[in-house]
Amino acid sequence: MDVMESIEQARRELDAGRGKRAARLLTDAAYRTHDPELERKIRELALKGRENAGLLGKGRWDEIVRIAELRGGSGNSGGNGSA
Repeated sequence: MDVMESIEQARRELDAGRGKRAARLLTDAAYRTHDPELERKIRELALKGRENAGLLGKGRWDEIVRIAELRGGSGNSGGNGSA
């Protein structure tokens, strides 16, 4: 399964209420890509998953967002302000 297939499968899993499975797929996809557009899609899905997660499940989604942002998939610079 390539990265785009993983993202689409994760979207289907998330829509079906299978957040843990979706999170695993997105984590794998986030580590396998360097494409900014795919990273942006991963981040967007992770934020959607986080909205639906319970208190203890939010950390799983936060990690996916962190990975995508480190790789450049954020909608902002994500910098620490240092020059």
